Amino acid sequence: SGLVPPPFVPDPRRVYAKDLGDVGAFSTVKGVELDAGDTALCDTFASGTVPIPWQEELIETGVFEELNVWGAPGTLPPDLDPSAS
Repeated sequence: SGLVPPPFVPDPRRVYAKDLGDVGAFSTVKGVELDAGDTALCDTFASGTVPIPWQEELIETGVFEELNVWGAPGTLPPDLDPSAS
């Protein structure tokens, strides 16, 4: 809220990295290998700007599968169909 000056203000022109090898690799996650099932899930799950840890939690807890229940091809699920009672 601006009442107290921050102890550190990062310079937007500098890159703060623990190791120079990490610079330029910000779009990748180290040590993760995707299989065909992961690729299929990613193709159907438009994440937008949702953080990766939150996406992983949705997948691991089963919430993603629970929320993505659709009707027959070309129809809306009952919870989105305005004509359903």
